[in-house]
Amino acid sequence: MGYQQLVLAALTVVVSACHTAGTKPGSQEANGERTAERYTQPSSVAPEGPATYASCVNDPSWIAPQKPFRIYGNTWNVGPRGLGVFLITAPTGHVLIDGGVPGPGGAPLIEANIRSLGIDLHDIKWILNSHEHCDHAGGITQLAKDTGAQVIASTASIPMLESGGHNDPQYGDSGLYTPMRVTRTVTDGESLRLGDLLLTAHLTPGHTRGNTTWTWLSCEGARCLNIVDVGSLSAPDYKLVDNPNSPDIVKDYESSFTLIAALPCDIALAPHPGMVDFWDRAGRREQGATDAFIDPTLCRAYATNARKSFDKELTKQRDAAASVKR
Repeated sequence: MGYQQLVLAALTVVVSACHTAGTKPGSQEANGERTAERYTQPSSVAPEGPATYASCVNDPSWIAPQKPFRIYGNTWNVGPRGLGVFLITAPTGHVLIDGGVPGPGGAPLIEANIRSLGIDLHDIKWILNSHEHCDHAGGITQLAKDTGAQVIASTASIPMLESGGHNDPQYGDSGLYTPMRVTRTVTDGESLRLGDLLLTAHLTPGHTRGNTTWTWLSCEGARCLNIVDVGSLSAPDYKLVDNPNSPDIVKDYESSFTLIAALPCDIALAPHPGMVDFWDRAGRREQGATDAFIDPTLCRAYATNARKSFDKELTKQRDAAASVKR
């Protein structure tokens, strides 16, 4: 399927999803254009109903076509409008981070974007995962099949990734996808080398047990910058208090806030663009602000804002639990 045909097919699905979700095409919500301060991540799955492709697409921007482009150096944006999917290129082989949703708005859209850059899919050697939810892991099985790449993820991600999303501590079986075989696992602080590429995994649990922040260097000439694909720090519709499925969730989030705030961070990317003002920055660069993506304060600001939102929700749930016990 050519890129134009894929765009038309995906747009058809987007229109249907917009109608279902009640979001107008072209709105800030549909385009993912929400600032880090105001951004509220949608639940990764529909709160009720059967586990289907449609239930995973809880935001129409997650399958909205977006032409790929270079972010900085060898780092490229290759996903749909509303999800962060990144390609890091090198002569010795390329690395893809995340796979979008299951179904036609996921792997086929990502593959078409990569091909449009003149890149052979079989030159992708590794597929890394940020976390186990269906909107980031749903297309990985198909991408691994089509590229022959190894799938790499944190050890804590294995149960959900290899079961296809079953037994999510927060969502149950609401966001299923095709199970995958993880060929290599990583631990906190472990660095992976693929020729000239060096990527480091930082475990940032809370949003999921296996939530992982990935870091690497990208260079333009002699100017090399720290790129951070920050792990999600939101807790959309999460049960934070008295949840036997996630007894350590508060401790996990607190450690992840601290870790992400402390990372060397020149350019912050994210599984959801709104987390880091991605499209606002892309727009400013198109208007001539060459360094619009560069902001060494952004990882810290994102972690600080996420902590404030988390603490507010945690206090609300603790107060509610205390009132019930009275």
